[in-house]
Amino acid sequence: MFCRVLGLVLCSTALTIYIASHSVGTVVVMTLACSLLLQLAYFASVLFLIWRSGLVSRAGQRA
Repeated sequence: MFCRVLGLVLCSTALTIYIASHSVGTVVVMTLACSLLLQLAYFASVLFLIWRSGLVSRAGQRA
């Protein structure tokens, strides 16, 4: 599911950039940048979930 959504976002981004700029080079660079930002956001959200679960487990041990 995640891979399909990621592919859809990247394809729609590439198409939008191509329509706006008519430059394949710009499309490649911007799509790679978008991919990097999406991966960073995914990694940060996973780290946040791990951090939050640690807080919940520590709070449960104190009670």
